Amino acid sequence: MNSLFYLMRKQLKNIICGLASKPLALIGYIFIGIMILGSMIAVLFMPSGTIRHGSNELFSAIFTGLVTVAVYFSLKQGVDKGSSYFRFADVNLIFTSPIKANKVLLYGFIKRIGTSVLIVMFSIFQLPNIKNNFVLKDYGVWLILLTVLLYSLLSQIPGMVLYTFTSVSNKRRVMAKRVLDALVLLFAFGFLVQALKKGNVAEAFVQYLNSSVFAAIPIVGQLRAIVAAAVYGIDSSFYYSIIILLVIIAAFILILYKTDPDYYEDVLGATEQMEQRIKAKREGKGNGINNKTRKVKGEFLSSGSKAIFEKHLLEYRKTSYFMFFDKSSIIIIIAGIVFKYFMPDGVGNIFFILFFSAYMLFFFTIQGKWPLELEKPYIFLIPESNTSKLIYCTMAENIKNLLDGTLLFTVSYFLFDVNPIVIVLCIISYTLYGAIYIYSDVLSRRLFGKIHSKTMLIFIKMFVSAFVVLPGVILMGVISIGQRNMIITALAIVAWNLAATTILLLLSKSVLNNLEISQ
Repeated sequence: MNSLFYLMRKQLKNIICGLASKPLALIGYIFIGIMILGSMIAVLFMPSGTIRHGSNELFSAIFTGLVTVAVYFSLKQGVDKGSSYFRFADVNLIFTSPIKANKVLLYGFIKRIGTSVLIVMFSIFQLPNIKNNFVLKDYGVWLILLTVLLYSLLSQIPGMVLYTFTSVSNKRRVMAKRVLDALVLLFAFGFLVQALKKGNVAEAFVQYLNSSVFAAIPIVGQLRAIVAAAVYGIDSSFYYSIIILLVIIAAFILILYKTDPDYYEDVLGATEQMEQRIKAKREGKGNGINNKTRKVKGEFLSSGSKAIFEKHLLEYRKTSYFMFFDKSSIIIIIAGIVFKYFMPDGVGNIFFILFFSAYMLFFFTIQGKWPLELEKPYIFLIPESNTSKLIYCTMAENIKNLLDGTLLFTVSYFLFDVNPIVIVLCIISYTLYGAIYIYSDVLSRRLFGKIHSKTMLIFIKMFVSAFVVLPGVILMGVISIGQRNMIITALAIVAWNLAATTILLLLSKSVLNNLEISQ
């Protein structure tokens, strides 16, 4: 075990030494740490329910739904591909070493703790939204973070355990898939019955997810009881749930331990799949796994930088349902419908949709097409200005955001009584939010160079984007209080986002001067 601890110490030392060689990146990380600490302190002292006093039942239902979906996908991954705590470097170095398999498994769990801490840090930025919409107990913030930490530690274990069971034979895998599919249909049928009985989708959602059915589901029921204590208060069920979760974790570890040393072969396939996803994400290809494409007819009619734009159009035609319309577009439309039923009534509803959709857009733009171009040498050889190359590299994504925003706010126009001018301004603002995220990413790459940690890269993008976006939101709030005119408020958002996009583009246009050196 000493050798494994030695390896972890060296890995940590290499990360620190890498930061020391990049002073600007080190300053950025220190700034991120200060911001996280400041956000945590602010969250602890800010009042609850400043926007609305959401019911405790709604709070519990939302978390129950999120945890249920997360557990389902963990199990589904376990059936399909398996789960892994390891990288190929571990497979090649540690799996072949004379170290006992149970110690190697413990090493994987310890490495996972680092990722779990990052997930908890990320969840801190969701706490202001929670406190603004729900009334928490004084210790509620800590219980939410505890719930997130427990789930992040548990997230891959069920899938890994299920994989060790199903990998024995194809018959077991088929049976597990059928059981999971049956459970999905059963839960969907239960919700449908509840919705027909209540006659209200929102009320049915809350009541169904707070039912005893979900309390009986392992992991889901325990995590729900723990997080519910943030609004209801701590009772005996809280302590029982903590004990049960610890027992579940111990049982899962024991099961994996009993598979010693056979789990090496099970983990190998899952690790290979994970490496492919990581590589694809770094290249801007989404998850890179099972991406269905179709044959399309097309030819390149342009030269220079514009040819990159035509290339992206062709790629969208291959992977989208119709031009730019894909799964993310469907999610955006559904978001507009969901907000109709779950957001409070009032003239500000359309801006709630704008800000929430802009928040979701951040995660959709994490993996764009333009970073892939940086992996190719030809973009540095095109005899055109960096500005031209950067604009054409990102033009397809900006157009997609424009079309998705049009779909979202067209739906919102029919759901809400809003001036059409406001709708148009929201579409423009949504598109500009996407441009801010894209060029914030470009600026981050210029400032910090290549960042190997995907999670840290997301943090950096988030902070750069937030630094640019938040002043506009504050400005909008001040104007809306003074004017109470939705058109003027929307114009203020558009003006700020346009100015921010222009500045980011100007600051990041030289990213192609020497980026190839850091790749």
